[in-house]
Amino acid sequence: MTATEEHTLRGLVTQLESAWNRGDSGAWTALFADDADLVHILGGHLTGHTEIERAHRAIFDTVYKGSTLKFTVEKIRPVSSDVAIVFVFGELHIPQPGVPPVLHARPTLVAHQTGGTWKIVTFQNTVVKPEGAPAGNNPLAERLASALDDTLPSTAHPPSTGTAKAGR
Repeated sequence: MTATEEHTLRGLVTQLESAWNRGDSGAWTALFADDADLVHILGGHLTGHTEIERAHRAIFDTVYKGSTLKFTVEKIRPVSSDVAIVFVFGELHIPQPGVPPVLHARPTLVAHQTGGTWKIVTFQNTVVKPEGAPAGNNPLAERLASALDDTLPSTAHPPSTGTAKAGR
């Protein structure tokens, strides 16, 4: 991977951050391939521009309204000359009452270069929280699920129940 390609991929992440901070679901989605897949922090699977844009419009208008995001690229791993995996750390500040004011996550994206342009083909977002946190009573998950309920089919956002523990 050339320094120019790495710079371009870091710029893609900066553009994502900027689109989020403007609450601009169209600009956010424009960075994805038309048939991209996105798995959000509740484990729901979104496919394609329409679902990704609708979901982000819903959360930008509700639970994440006025939020600010800071992305830090931790690693870029080239897979081939036109595919790279980008590991990111995110810190989201949420001004909405009734939800935690700060959320940390680790988005991982797979980008593909076509015709000289890098687009995100897969985006997996994993919330960072202490292992074994109690199930239920998660106001952020409840508000996020509520925002998505009115916008997307239920398959795009399964219920957030229970806790997951890392395997040993």
